[in-house]
Amino acid sequence: MRKRGGTSRVLIAAGHDPSGGAGLLADLSAVEAAGARGWAAAAAVTAQGQGGARGYCAVTPELLVAQVDALVGGPERIAAVKVGMIGSARNAAALAARLRRAPLARVPVVVDPVLAATSGAALFDPGPLTLLHAFEPLFERAALATPNLLELRTLTGLPVRTDAEAIQAARRLGCRAVLVKGGHRRGAPVDLLVEGRRVTRFEGRRRKGTARGTGCRLASAVAALLAQRLPLAEAVARGKALVERYLDGAAG
Repeated sequence: MRKRGGTSRVLIAAGHDPSGGAGLLADLSAVEAAGARGWAAAAAVTAQGQGGARGYCAVTPELLVAQVDALVGGPERIAAVKVGMIGSARNAAALAARLRRAPLARVPVVVDPVLAATSGAALFDPGPLTLLHAFEPLFERAALATPNLLELRTLTGLPVRTDAEAIQAARRLGCRAVLVKGGHRRGAPVDLLVEGRRVTRFEGRRRKGTARGTGCRLASAVAALLAQRLPLAEAVARGKALVERYLDGAAG
């Protein structure tokens, strides 16, 4: 892919998966595949591998923000931000506040609201808040949120059995745009990009097996493409194509 004005830099704030199947290592790989370069700030460290997640520890909000400050303090400009596993409501609030300040106040932010591992292990502590209120500061700052159907239902408490229900729930998040990932439904997966009253459908095909980290990779690829100033719907379409090529390669 041709870069506009050189190689774009993407800041990733997410959890570290030591197996590389998801988290920061997968994020960096997806950003590179999309034609950009990534910087990684660890919001949490997990103990997980092919057998699933065994636990995690979130970093302190102070350490998370210090990592971001260290990365934005140099001459290279960050053109987009991807937020993945954030670990705690305190980290979500602290990071959202940092993203509202220069030099990050105007860059597009993609938020993948990771709540649990593929194995079902919890990966987020909302503290005394509801899950939706815990993520609210990040959703208000985001150009795009990318929940799957299970995350959308858990965040909003609304049913998501049909497209109409999923669209209504997506609008409850309070984000400028939401990509509802439909892989948890039976049949061919359909993702819905909800931008106010406009809804764009992206149809895919079902693959055998269960792959980890596809949500991480998709959000990171879209962030990298937004960093290259692609329109949102085009960034989503190209990001999905990149993840599909990755899945085809992994299956082969």
